Amino acid sequence: MKLKDLKGDVARAEAHGRKNKRVLPMSPAAANVVKVADALKEALKLFIVRRDDVKTVIAGYPWFLDWGRDTFIFLRGAISAGFVKEAREIVTAFARFEENGTLPNIIHGETAGNRDTTDAQLWFIVAVRDLCAKLGRKKMLAVDCGGGRTLKDVVESIAENYLKGTPNGIRVDEASGLVWSPSHFTWMDTNYPACTPRE
Repeated sequence: MKLKDLKGDVARAEAHGRKNKRVLPMSPAAANVVKVADALKEALKLFIVRRDDVKTVIAGYPWFLDWGRDTFIFLRGAISAGFVKEAREIVTAFARFEENGTLPNIIHGETAGNRDTTDAQLWFIVAVRDLCAKLGRKKMLAVDCGGGRTLKDVVESIAENYLKGTPNGIRVDEASGLVWSPSHFTWMDTNYPACTPRE
């Protein structure tokens, strides 16, 4: 049996159950797909935690706590799994720390540190786009991020600063349109000679 057949079986059983207020028996293989999906959703919940007054993601567990890049990558799955409220809260928490096109990789209460990341901001924008698809673009972009700024203001600041260059060296190359940054700002988070050169 192919995965697409299982998905169809699951969808038909769920639709029939909603319509008739009962669950239609499904094939054992389709039932296993539902069990795996439920288990994955429960596993996602384990990484969403409360830190002070906001929610965050312990994306790097057990090596480190909330980490910007990993958090925003995680949010793609969380949003698609239905954790939209939590994702909105997490995005807003990070957005209030945006400065000159950069986001922190780490937030400790009201202190944001380590802005040495090129892709956290880009993954942040992807998460905002995913939330816009779920909540509506106008509603999502109007979210108040504190300091008199909306989520739209934050996204625009990231884009504008990437084009002109951020204080920590991230910039879009005019000739190629590619993003350039110091080598240790990539997902590898390491410096040469501890690794192979990235230039």
